[in-house]
Amino acid sequence: MTKLHHTEYKKNYKKYILDCVQLDCEEKELKTDQEKINYIFDRFYDEYGFMIEQVGKQKAMSEWLSGLALPIEYYYDDIVKLAIEMGSIDENPSDKLRNKVEQGYFDFMANIILGFEPEQKKEVA
Repeated sequence: MTKLHHTEYKKNYKKYILDCVQLDCEEKELKTDQEKINYIFDRFYDEYGFMIEQVGKQKAMSEWLSGLALPIEYYYDDIVKLAIEMGSIDENPSDKLRNKVEQGYFDFMANIILGFEPEQKKEVA
């Protein structure tokens, strides 16, 4: 796959993230995208809301994700493969680009997730 415009690959990441979130903490199936989004943000604020004041929402979300809060990819090779599949980088990336993708992954995913945060959740925070 070749690199897509950011508006396109961001949609791919949102779909990927929501497809990864199938069950809540009590193993109850989350059926709609809205249920999944609410679940993600309810958990984030419950578990990491205290960090927002200390480090900001973006960094708090990144740290929450780096603790494997959601069942998204986390191995370096898988992160790079995902970036290629999603269209955020071209196939056969240079070592420099691979490293950049690997090191920036949780910050990037935090940014994607915060981009689909419901307005009512933002007001609560």
